[in-house]
Amino acid sequence: MGPLADPVAVARSLADLIEAEAAAIDVAGTLTAPVVEALADAGLFGLLVPVELGGTEADPGTTLAVFEELSRADGSTGWSFLANATTTAFAAAYTGDAAVKEMFSGPGPAIHAGMLGPRGEAKQVDGGYLVSGHFSFGSGIGHANWVGAGTLVTQNGEFVASPTGTVEMRVIFVPRDRVVLRDNWDVLGLSGTGSYDYELSEQFVDEAFTFPLTAEQTQRGGPVYRLGVLTLTSIGHCGFALGVGRRALEEIARGAQTKTRMGAAAPIGDQQLFQHDFVFHEAALRAARAFAVEVFNDLQATVERGDAVTPEQAHRARQVTTYATRVAAEVVRFAYTWAATDALRPSALQRCFRDIHAATQHIFVDNSTLTAAAPVLLTSYRDSPPGR
Repeated sequence: MGPLADPVAVARSLADLIEAEAAAIDVAGTLTAPVVEALADAGLFGLLVPVELGGTEADPGTTLAVFEELSRADGSTGWSFLANATTTAFAAAYTGDAAVKEMFSGPGPAIHAGMLGPRGEAKQVDGGYLVSGHFSFGSGIGHANWVGAGTLVTQNGEFVASPTGTVEMRVIFVPRDRVVLRDNWDVLGLSGTGSYDYELSEQFVDEAFTFPLTAEQTQRGGPVYRLGVLTLTSIGHCGFALGVGRRALEEIARGAQTKTRMGAAAPIGDQQLFQHDFVFHEAALRAARAFAVEVFNDLQATVERGDAVTPEQAHRARQVTTYATRVAAEVVRFAYTWAATDALRPSALQRCFRDIHAATQHIFVDNSTLTAAAPVLLTSYRDSPPGR
């Protein structure tokens, strides 16, 4: 299809359809066909695919805004899409030429999904790996045509060491029909993401269909792919949180005009405490977004100059993602609480509440992301010249 001129506007144009399908997505446990088809027809699955492969190769700021818009329309849709878009980006940028030719030469868009954390085993053999394993949280896998899986590499029964001395972790990709899905996604929030468990029986995977998880080497595409798996994933999780938080504020702002709690003389929108808290939380969400834009734009400028991402920049990406998720959770909790029993019933606000609290449980925004950043950030402050 080629690069999209304005991916954010395209994402925004799908909001009405996504909202109309949101309840059905929840029931189905995965994205419905009309939503998948709309995303495909709009060219959005190519958001992070290199231009040379027919994609948009979007910059971090644009990518953040697209994830935000889709998540604002529906959390499950935004989450599924971010999983597809980022995993597809990794396959497009980091795998070998033979693999890319096969994965990206079909009549429709290449859509990848899968758990890339090292849950499986890849036995090193001539020309590739014998791969097997059980995997969880394959968000967006229900409509994917390629599936990724993270593995630990072994040879002759022993773990293979990476250049850094740790166990080599390798991501592999196989066609969707070579994995078995477990229809077991029954959860509180993000219930429409199709994050099923899946199983990969032992099978050969050619070297070209793999890449090292912690030492990605860009095979094609521009500077954005030098940001690597963790930073590109951070943009997804951050955009999701900001979009859900924004939707919660919109829902409670509309409801506050008419919602009168039992015993109150006026709608909650006229109450000073609500007004104070709304403005406070709205400021917090905007501040988190401004921080995210600053961090991701700084990272993009760094790789465009040809410079290496510094440890502080890498930790900032994880820091702002965890921070935005926490801020969004507080924003949604504020809106949910003021909506009272209205939010107990099926509604966009109820979905926001369920989805953001499911997102807070993801390992990607665990407390460890902040404690890991502390030594680097503390040092940067200690080493700052006095008076600067």
